[in-house]
Amino acid sequence: MKIKNVSQVINTSDDKPIKMAIDLMTYTTFCRYILQPHSMVKMEHLVNLRKLMSIIDYSTYENDPEKVRRVNFILRGLEARLDNNINDVQLILNYIMGGLDFEVDFIDYDNIYLSKYEVLFVHNLVSETIQYRFIYSSIDEMQELCTRFKTSDYSTRGNIVQEFESLIDRMKNEFRKAKTENNITEMTFSLREDRFDSVVTNTYNIITNPSRRLICGMQGLNEMTGGGFESGRVYMFLGTSGVGKSITLLNIARQIKEYNKSYRTKDPTKTPCVVILTMENTVVETITRLFDLVIEGNKGMQNYDIDEVINMLRNEGQLFLNDSSPIDIIIKYKANNSINTSYLYTLYDDLEDEGYEMICLIQDHIKRIRSIYPNNDLRLELGDRVNEFKVFAAEKDIPVLTNSHLNRDAARILEDASRKNNQDVGKLLGKSNIGESMLMIDNLDSAIIIALDYDEEGNRYLVFNNVKYRDKVSRFYMAQPFALNSTIRLVEDVGCAPAFRESLHVRPELQRNSIVKVSGASIMTNNINDVVDDFKDVDDEENDNSSNNSFGQKSIYNLLDNEKEVENAIEFMDNWKGNFDLEISNFEDMLKKD
Repeated sequence: MKIKNVSQVINTSDDKPIKMAIDLMTYTTFCRYILQPHSMVKMEHLVNLRKLMSIIDYSTYENDPEKVRRVNFILRGLEARLDNNINDVQLILNYIMGGLDFEVDFIDYDNIYLSKYEVLFVHNLVSETIQYRFIYSSIDEMQELCTRFKTSDYSTRGNIVQEFESLIDRMKNEFRKAKTENNITEMTFSLREDRFDSVVTNTYNIITNPSRRLICGMQGLNEMTGGGFESGRVYMFLGTSGVGKSITLLNIARQIKEYNKSYRTKDPTKTPCVVILTMENTVVETITRLFDLVIEGNKGMQNYDIDEVINMLRNEGQLFLNDSSPIDIIIKYKANNSINTSYLYTLYDDLEDEGYEMICLIQDHIKRIRSIYPNNDLRLELGDRVNEFKVFAAEKDIPVLTNSHLNRDAARILEDASRKNNQDVGKLLGKSNIGESMLMIDNLDSAIIIALDYDEEGNRYLVFNNVKYRDKVSRFYMAQPFALNSTIRLVEDVGCAPAFRESLHVRPELQRNSIVKVSGASIMTNNINDVVDDFKDVDDEENDNSSNNSFGQKSIYNLLDNEKEVENAIEFMDNWKGNFDLEISNFEDMLKKD
């Protein structure tokens, strides 16, 4: 139905419409408000606006056609969003225009979006105005109760007090329903019809938002994180000293800028930014590393003049801002232990005041920032720090990345493995090798161990071993090569053939099928690899006797290709051991006869 004038605006409230002196500018703001992205304006906010529009007495606008036009626009927009679940700005506009018979000249199409603070202002204005209606409709009853209370005798005041209490409870309930939740962490789920639809719709819109995950430039790492770094989650990379933890985070920061060019901020008026809070390397050190990372070769920034450096960073490094590459990279330095986790909120707000929206926080590293609640027991405090990171990630609805050390036992294991050079070193490490505190792992969403390794030709790789995850992931281990002639830049393979390898030291036929998700599979694979190596030694010595080698390498490959690789491998080992024991027994019998 086309709404042409105030007589056709239907009041849907059970209460009598009330006269509200809402000015023209506020109505214009409401028109822009219903066009905002759903990440800022949720279903309950729109429901509240519809409640407000339903209780207004529009007869006062009969001589104000400009207000009537805006009311028509708002009602049509609410119909698009609430009844038809349309969230795209252009589609909402198309829907609105299809139901109006006048030209909309009060919307500046180059200035549609409201800032975060303007949206919050409308949220509060709508809630307070609806609350005003509750007071307006109850004020006569309240005055009557007050008059009766003052004129009644002592014996009857008890009943009046009960009426007062009942009225106040009703008003508190109405006030509660008028309030809206502005933070994702404040959502409350219930099976009540009015809340169920709203919360489920909000949840669906959140998880289907393409900007909810930030991908990096490495296919294998995206698979390890369930499709990218997800908002509200905390990710930690762990490694021994000097392995490249800071370099890994710097690679990821630059790749997030490169591979998320269509990212949409929650506040469309802000510039998206990835923030690197470095507490180990200064901003100068980080910039020189960034130069070495994005520029091929190892000459270093100091070997060029300043104009060359700037041009190389802009052109070769693609470090610029424009409409096709809108994500900024902000690098901040704070000295070791100079701040606690409350600074994260200060940093977020300061950047917001400067026109930025933080879309990812990268902190280097977690042992250099204090907890809000200091604890002499470092194990407990490390757990608290991760918890505080988690709260920040959830409240700001962004991913948080950090790093930490592995323990001395991990260093020993890696040193032993480097001498053998026949095992995937990353698979030798697990949760037991993680620093001082298992509480960190308990509180993390994802923990990935990194280590350096080399293939048979001496090429350098950074290996990733996923030891903790709270997501549907399709990969648990990979080896990512470094770029040619670089010791810090990782190869990027998004949009092309995979560059990573599933193993550097195990023949392809023996690799664990990544689709088969078996707890502790990497440990089982290592055991199988040891057996295979032992068997190859026996096979080399007895290759002239094929009849005694009925369970040869070919059988191993066939077994491990099967879906039940682990069970079959165990069965193979038992059978092989039985055959080996039989051979030993026959050999002993032969010696006795001699």
